[in-house]
Amino acid sequence: MSSASMEYDSDSSSSSDESFSITKDLLADNMNFTKMSRDLVQTAAIHIPIIISTTLMCKKRPHGGSTLGRRYIHRDRKERHNQIINDYFKGEQSKYTREHFCRRFRMNVELFNRILSAIESNDDYFTQKVDAVGKLGLSPLQKTMATVRMLAYGCPADFLDEYVQIGESTAIESLKHFCDAVIRVFETQYLRKPNKNDIARLLKEEGD
Repeated sequence: MSSASMEYDSDSSSSSDESFSITKDLLADNMNFTKMSRDLVQTAAIHIPIIISTTLMCKKRPHGGSTLGRRYIHRDRKERHNQIINDYFKGEQSKYTREHFCRRFRMNVELFNRILSAIESNDDYFTQKVDAVGKLGLSPLQKTMATVRMLAYGCPADFLDEYVQIGESTAIESLKHFCDAVIRVFETQYLRKPNKNDIARLLKEEGD
């Protein structure tokens, strides 16, 4: 493999490395998480460098625009969004149970919806838009679901395409935006150093 094929945008790499470093530093200094939130952020710190570095090593070109001669892949975004709703987000009428969701995404449906709502209002990237040809883009649900699945299992970015209908480069971009948004939204509440009351409460919860 030539050295040219191993190159990727240095600014993107530097920004990603800085985000990873900040995330790890924040995690090392605090214990004040709810169990589900703690699991999510710890999983992010472990898997984000692996996912992005592995994918970018094989990346042939920077993201942006079509490539001459490259085959267009039609993705049924709206249909897949509706399928995801039917699979997990219709309460008792959902195809899969709450236990299935918790096992597959390492969090319960309520926590997922809370995070989805928070990052959607914090980052315009997660607002559903119309593309250059007038086609409706990915929904916030699809971007968030792909990101959480990558964090939960450390799977490659292109692994999500078949179910979520999200391209590899978009999945990576969603991951970066998701992590930045989670830090901005939840840092004050969950990523601060614990005080005496926090420590006493955590010890009591562990004792119970």
